[in-house]
Amino acid sequence: MIDVSNLTEEAKPIVKQAAEVYIKHTEKDFIGLIVHGSAMKGGFISGSSDIDFQLYLKESAFDENGMLPLELSLAIHRDLAKINPYPFSYIQCRALSSKLPDGYVGPIPGAYHLVAGRLPVNEATNEQLKQSAINALRNLTPVPKYLNNLLDHGKERLSRMIRLLCTQVSPVVYQVLSIEQEDAVKVWQMPKNEAIKLLPDEEMKAYAERFYEHAKRYYSNETSIEDALKLIENGVAFFKSVQLWYKRAD
Repeated sequence: MIDVSNLTEEAKPIVKQAAEVYIKHTEKDFIGLIVHGSAMKGGFISGSSDIDFQLYLKESAFDENGMLPLELSLAIHRDLAKINPYPFSYIQCRALSSKLPDGYVGPIPGAYHLVAGRLPVNEATNEQLKQSAINALRNLTPVPKYLNNLLDHGKERLSRMIRLLCTQVSPVVYQVLSIEQEDAVKVWQMPKNEAIKLLPDEEMKAYAERFYEHAKRYYSNETSIEDALKLIENGVAFFKSVQLWYKRAD
C-alpha cells in the first residue's frame, strides 16, 4: 500500500511513481519508505526543490561499505529516469538500514510522511535536534570551498554551485531556530518561508529572504547570471551573519 495523502498535490504523482520503483526493486529487503522536506511541508521552489526520500532496507541489503549492489542501483535508476520530477528539480533518495550512521538522527515528528512500510528507527528528539544544530553551526564555513569554481566558466559549472548552496542554506535556517527556539521539533515542521520569518537577527533574515528571492528568479530563468551571482553573494552573507550570531550566542 502506497500512501501519498499528506503530501503537496504537486508531489503526489511523482512520489507514487518513485515509490513503486523503489519497492519493486528492493521488495525482499524492503522495510519502509518516507518523504520529508518541502514535498511534505510545502514552500518548495519550482525547478529547485527536491523530493527527498529515505528508503529503509534490511542490513543484509548493504555491503561492508554500506553500499547497495551496483546492479540494483542501476536498475532503480533506469526506472526513475522515466519519471518527470517537474515542478521539482530532483528525486533524491538515501538508503538506510535500521542502524543509523554515527551522528545521524531519525526522522523529525511531523516533518515526514510514511509512504509505505514502517519506520524501523526512533524519531528525532528535541534534544538531538538541538545538539545536531550546535555541532553543525560550530563547524559552519561561511565561504564554501566549492565557490573557488567561480573562476571557471562553462556548461553547468555555475548551476552546480547554485545547487550546492541551495541545499546548504535551508538546513542552516532550521539549525539557527533549533538553538533559538525552545521546541526544535516544531521548528523543523515549518515550511522554510515561514521559518525564515522567525530568524532572530534582522540582518540574517534579510540575507535569507534575498537569497530565496534570487533563487526563485534564477530557477525561472537560468540564463540570469546576475541573479545567480547575487544569490551566491547573499548566501555567503547569510552564513557570515549566522556565524557571528552563533559566536555571540555561544
